[in-house]
Amino acid sequence: MNSNQASINLFVASTPLQLISCSEAREHYGCAADSCVLVVARPDNKETESQMAFLAETLGWKDRETVYLGKTSFYFKLAALFRRLSGRPITRLFIGNKNSWVHETFYLGLDSAQVIFVDDGLATVKYYHAIHDERFFSRVSVGKRRILAAMGIRLTHVHDTSSIAFFTCFPLPDSERIRIEIHDFPLFRRTFKAHHAQNSDRRPVVAFLGQPFGGEERLEQVKLHMQFVVERHKNARILYFLHRKEIAAELEKVLGAFPVEIRQAGRPIEVEVAMSGESYLGFYSFASTALFTIKKIFPEMQVFQIDDKILASRLPYYDEIVQMLHRIGVQTAGLNSQSTPG
Repeated sequence: MNSNQASINLFVASTPLQLISCSEAREHYGCAADSCVLVVARPDNKETESQMAFLAETLGWKDRETVYLGKTSFYFKLAALFRRLSGRPITRLFIGNKNSWVHETFYLGLDSAQVIFVDDGLATVKYYHAIHDERFFSRVSVGKRRILAAMGIRLTHVHDTSSIAFFTCFPLPDSERIRIEIHDFPLFRRTFKAHHAQNSDRRPVVAFLGQPFGGEERLEQVKLHMQFVVERHKNARILYFLHRKEIAAELEKVLGAFPVEIRQAGRPIEVEVAMSGESYLGFYSFASTALFTIKKIFPEMQVFQIDDKILASRLPYYDEIVQMLHRIGVQTAGLNSQSTPG
């Protein structure tokens, strides 16, 4: 059979979590190496690019076809890729979620036997509900559609929801519309020999996981969160792990009065925990997806979700997300609580 006619499994990832999830899905679905095509689609900044390059190398993509679609000449590279793929049947299309216009282009521009959504943070939960509520809002603007059409990419394919599955770490239920495959990162565990390394020579660490969420009130709420964590752990070393979209200088102005070290890990937080050798007392955040991933990969960890009514009002499905966190063992800590964790 001509290689251009051989069926493929197409993986599209734009964030480190998506790439970790694609790697887990590749193994879970038994995708042969010569059938896999990974598309690294328009990472949002240099930090993201660096983390994804590290993950692609480490999680077994170096022996598989990989296409990098950076921001430079993006439309021309995308059009060339679509021309290459047009003659090849796609067994499975693995993408983040349709709320990204780049991923929606693959979703609507290519025909595949099955579409499998991999995790894209809390947007996974949002899109799960959008499918059930039939609230599909296209993220591809009229202008982008015209550009894509001029490049030969027409967004015409309609997917029957019976061919859609979710491959997720979130405890979402199966339904009449969607099949759910839940995983707990077995490939990641093996690759990084994921275990919590205890190093008694260092002060124990409490980690705060940042996230670019909350709008104008975010920084003031982060300040309250940090005050809460510092008061609970007076003798610990406290690290604030920046989300790749956060700005260190911005946080330093707000948190300068606290005994906290602001750090850009340089690699996904899950990898940092597996390889750092630190002794972690606990992890805190409002609703970072890492609350899920850390607890699943390192079930012995103490993980706390900070209950913040102000930020909660901005997060769709907040109560459901908190319930799912509780189901995997994450504890909730209220801002008004002054109790010391056990």
